[in-house]
Amino acid sequence: MNKFLLVSVLPVLLGILTFNLCTATAAVGGASTHAFNNNGIKRITMQKVSRKCGNSTDSYKCHKKHNHTATTGTKRRRSASPTTSTESLLDENWGTYWMGQITIGSPAQIFNVDFDTGSSDLWVPSTQCGSSCGGNHTFNSGLSSTYRAWNKNFYIRYGDGSNANGTFANDTVTIGGVSIANQSFAMITSAQGFSTRTADGMLGMGYQSIASGGELPVIWSMYLAGELSLPLFSFWFGPISTGSDTGELILGGYDTTKYTGCFTYASVSVPGFWEFVADRVSLTTGSTTNIIAKSISAILDTGTTAAIVAPTTYFNMINTLLGATYDPNTGWSIVNCQTKPLSAFPNITVTISGVPFVLTPLMYLEIVGNSAGYTCYSLITSIDQNDANGNPIWILGDFFMRRFYSVFDMQNNRIGLALSTSYSSVQTVPSTLFQTTTTLFPPTTTTTKTVTTTATLPSQCYNYTTISDATRLTTAGPAAGCDQNVFSSTSTNSPTWVRFVSPGGTQLATSPPNSGNGNVCGTYASGWTNATYPAVVGQSVNAFACFAYNGNPCFGYVYWNIIINCNGFYVHGLYGPGGCAYRYCTQ
Repeated sequence: MNKFLLVSVLPVLLGILTFNLCTATAAVGGASTHAFNNNGIKRITMQKVSRKCGNSTDSYKCHKKHNHTATTGTKRRRSASPTTSTESLLDENWGTYWMGQITIGSPAQIFNVDFDTGSSDLWVPSTQCGSSCGGNHTFNSGLSSTYRAWNKNFYIRYGDGSNANGTFANDTVTIGGVSIANQSFAMITSAQGFSTRTADGMLGMGYQSIASGGELPVIWSMYLAGELSLPLFSFWFGPISTGSDTGELILGGYDTTKYTGCFTYASVSVPGFWEFVADRVSLTTGSTTNIIAKSISAILDTGTTAAIVAPTTYFNMINTLLGATYDPNTGWSIVNCQTKPLSAFPNITVTISGVPFVLTPLMYLEIVGNSAGYTCYSLITSIDQNDANGNPIWILGDFFMRRFYSVFDMQNNRIGLALSTSYSSVQTVPSTLFQTTTTLFPPTTTTTKTVTTTATLPSQCYNYTTISDATRLTTAGPAAGCDQNVFSSTSTNSPTWVRFVSPGGTQLATSPPNSGNGNVCGTYASGWTNATYPAVVGQSVNAFACFAYNGNPCFGYVYWNIIINCNGFYVHGLYGPGGCAYRYCTQ
């Protein structure tokens, strides 16, 4: 096919993570207006805060924070031109919650707050609150010339039982250089469940309908006052495996360097939380997929630590498939990571607007401990609450959002997710975990010998097609090569399993071929993957594969691909692209 026809071949494919760049951009209103631009951006650099929880297993419960505001019984100066503001976020207590700096009052009083999309109130400790409020800063109303009292009591209770009491007031609030005058907030005089927290307070970013006093939330005040360049905000969370403790909140835009492909959108179904309907939740091990639930009401919530919070019935189903046991001492579930191979754990997929968002095992498991002993926790937990329409709610929390860049679109009432640059970063696995260990006691000796064997290899390591085509190498020139019919159709549930061998390379290209211009490896749109190849024998990873063409590293299609370490070589699970000339490249 003529290479100049590539631009027109952009269908929506079923079952595979497929981003249509043009459609996604148009739906947002144009990348040039919504995208991040360093010009005029004010960044606030955060300093690292020491943990108040230790590293022991017993203190792991410190990592369990607010599930979200309860849904029943409790409520939970104009600039010259609209701006885009970037706020750095700090990951406190190894993933417990994300906080950033704001100021209140004139002159400004500084606070570090938890930015929470699962609630709508802004509160900080007053000078009357003692140690129960936690944090390091208190608001002194007598020092602010713009302070206005509001004779109204404040109370909020969160899903984990913590609560805060105080009174409402009004003052100037500034986030990342964007200010709003006469903003309602609460000054806390007493609290429960916050004494060990480093953050001073909470800044809710939900809808006005769940604000405790019916006040307009800060982010909405800024939007309606025209203070934001665009009516949206976005989050990016850094990868925990690198030791990074930073993230980023952008008001009025998003950072195109922090994600790949385009956004998948879902409309808000019940304005209050950022709630939407997800197609389904499923667990897949090998070729077996278990659908846990369909058409679920889900909340995207920065105020929840867990990867996924499910209603108890579904949580129990997931735990059964994981072989997990609930630990009441920590509030999490423990899995066997000593003698159970990693390949035996399923991928967990949340399908949204037809697009699968996949968590591989190391994305929902947390390894805690040291060489003296490790414990592995599942970051899936439970809660039983209904939304305003009586639907059981699911929550997608921080450990889910680490993998996907998130956009909250206030004008169009929708959330958007794209593959984060942090997607593939996972914890380093200690060599003693995820393998079978057998202790033998020979009858003729008193010596105890431990024999360690590697995990049984997945069946794909024995059933694959070998490809040795040297024209697939990134050093090979262009041609009209096409993989559309070489690999499984995207209408199937199973990819084609292949092993690349010499002289045709051994792995997929791991960077955009020809600096994103394509026109190499025997095709025009040259395929590559962002995968970090698995180092553990038997381990599989999911990553995206897309096709570089004419300076666009992800032109046209983005697919999930699966890569398995088969003890000396890799096998790849690939799907055929939806058009020609698209072809996978090797190195």
